[in-house]
Amino acid sequence: MDSRKFLKCFIVISVIFTCEAKRPNIVFIIADDLGWNDVSFHGSNQILTPNIDSLAYSGVALGRYYSHAICTPSRAALLTGKYSHITGMQGYPLTMSEDRGIPTCVTVLPEYLKKAGYSTNLVGKWHVGSSREDYLPTSRGFDSHFGHRSGYMDYYEYTYEETWSVGKVSGMTLFRNLTAAWDVSGYITDVYTEEATTIIKNHDTSSPLFLLVAHVAPHSGNEGSMLQAPPELVREMRYVESPERRMFAAMMKKLDDSVGDIVQALHNKNMLEDTIIVFVSDNGGMTSGLYKNYASNYPLRGIKMSPFEGGIRVTGLLWAANLNNDNHYWDGYMHVADWLPTLLSAADIPIPKGLDGIDHWRNINSDSASERTTMYEIDDYTGYASMIYGNFKLITGNVIRDFATHQGGNLTGIIGNAPPYEDALLHSTVYNVLESLGRTIGREHISVRKKATIECDQTSTSICFPDDDTVCLYNIKEDPCETTELSAKHPDLVLEMTILLKAEAARRIPRTKPTYRNPLSAPSRFNYTWDVWI
Repeated sequence: MDSRKFLKCFIVISVIFTCEAKRPNIVFIIADDLGWNDVSFHGSNQILTPNIDSLAYSGVALGRYYSHAICTPSRAALLTGKYSHITGMQGYPLTMSEDRGIPTCVTVLPEYLKKAGYSTNLVGKWHVGSSREDYLPTSRGFDSHFGHRSGYMDYYEYTYEETWSVGKVSGMTLFRNLTAAWDVSGYITDVYTEEATTIIKNHDTSSPLFLLVAHVAPHSGNEGSMLQAPPELVREMRYVESPERRMFAAMMKKLDDSVGDIVQALHNKNMLEDTIIVFVSDNGGMTSGLYKNYASNYPLRGIKMSPFEGGIRVTGLLWAANLNNDNHYWDGYMHVADWLPTLLSAADIPIPKGLDGIDHWRNINSDSASERTTMYEIDDYTGYASMIYGNFKLITGNVIRDFATHQGGNLTGIIGNAPPYEDALLHSTVYNVLESLGRTIGREHISVRKKATIECDQTSTSICFPDDDTVCLYNIKEDPCETTELSAKHPDLVLEMTILLKAEAARRIPRTKPTYRNPLSAPSRFNYTWDVWI
């Protein structure tokens, strides 16, 4: 072979090798306490989310995506690829006065990605350990973290409150890496959006980007001001009948705008078509209770902190330029623990053994059946456990009854006419970015919306509540609203599922209740911030 032919062959092989070695960017966006009925691609005409919807219609809407019922467990499962009860992170959300976090012996998602050459960045909520520096994001594979370490905070002052025996204890919870971010001001959803888009703008594209954007929205704030949004935006939502829901709608508008701005930033950087985008909620909405934000899981039964569908069946979507699922909808079971192996598979990174998560990348792409047939929700703090087994779900133990009813239907009222959905979609940032790339969304989005909308009868006169002597069994495929209890009709199935559930529960690291608020964590010891205290 002469030198010119050899050089040409060498260049071709080099290009092929380079293309094969290139990994996709990954942008993972998490909403906090977002209800099933709080996105318009699930059929709501009250709260419009055109940017989120445009990603669902041009990507894949996940029809049966499940998470843990509470924020700390769901985030722990996302990061580890394991059920939260396997790492001792199940149950009631982590408090800032509690010395607990994802065990440092467990490898987490950003560590796998960093080892594969990714730039790893977290913007927003952590909430899986901050009592020790070894628990913090920058000790767990993230190159940078700008955000709050707590479960929620004030949207303008960035403070977080806990109730101790001495009364309310408050401190600032916004940090840039290891330093309190006292210099920051503005509405936190906008602040996080600006940080995320700046990271994209400044990213060195010689390496792939992993950006986790974990918004506080639409979680409630502190008790004194639980719903917060710019007043002028709240007034734009005057067609929403409920005053509280109106403020929630404004918070959702800011969240949807954030998604649009992030997609626009990826497009401006010429990164969009090399990026996988995920949008999910961490758990169901909190319609009532101490941390209520007036979210709605309607028509599903239950809310956050319950094992019913409203607490664990949540919004999810996956977008990538090269997806082959022409139906733009996937009805297979997927659990939050599945993201770690699924994203590693998409990035051609070896999947570690010993995970509870399942790789769904090929199945979602090809619209083939899910390989997941079982899912568990074990909360030994509250005292309940549940299992999904094929089409059936069994719930045992003691649930909090106030969180286990059908709620949110009274929040859907509209005064006059809501803004036209089609207009909102056509004028959204994501829609127009996709159109500029020749990826126009057509009328087929209506079929996706219809598939993703749940309709069922809630007129059951008898609702089962599990306790020490009673179990509840439902066919969640035929009865997604869990109105018809079936344990008496399927005693053999109940026995089989009970045995499996007990076996899974035996794997758990028991969750103990903290007996007191540790005074060492008091913000007054750290310039009134919730800082590392051990």
